[in-house]
Amino acid sequence: MEWDGYKGGEIASKLAIEAAREYIEGHFNEITHEKEEILELIKQAVNYANHVVFGKSKNTDELKGMGTTLEICLIYNNRAYIGHIGDSRIYRVRGKFMRKLTTDHSYVQTLVKDGTITKEEAKHHPKKNMLMKALRMCRRCRARCNG
Repeated sequence: MEWDGYKGGEIASKLAIEAAREYIEGHFNEITHEKEEILELIKQAVNYANHVVFGKSKNTDELKGMGTTLEICLIYNNRAYIGHIGDSRIYRVRGKFMRKLTTDHSYVQTLVKDGTITKEEAKHHPKKNMLMKALRMCRRCRARCNG
C-alpha cells in the first residue's frame, strides 16, 4: 500500500494520530500549561508517535519501511501550539487571509532556503517529494531505517 510516498503510510498515519492524541490526553493534566511545557508535551507526543510507528514497522513484515508525516495543533486558552514533521502543512485562516505556519521538511525546501533554487523551480523539481524528516526515523542512526 502506498500513501503520501510511503509504504504503509495510511496505517502509519492512523497509528501516529492515535498515539499522539493518547499521549497528549494522558499527560496534559500533569503539566502547568505554560508555553514551554505545552511545546515540550507536543514534542514528546511526536517522539512517542514515532516510537509506535517505528515499532510497528519493525515488528510487522508487510509494514517494514512504512512512515508518515504528522501535524499537531493543540489549542489552549486561545493559543495554538504546533508540532510538525514532514511536508504536510498547517495554515491559519482569518477572514479572507490564509497564512502557512509550517515549513516543509523536504529536500527541495532545503534547497530553496539555501538559495540554491527558486520557489518556482521547487514546484517542478524531480525530488520535490523527498522528505528530510518523517515519522519512522530510527533514533540509533537518526535516519530513515528499515530496522
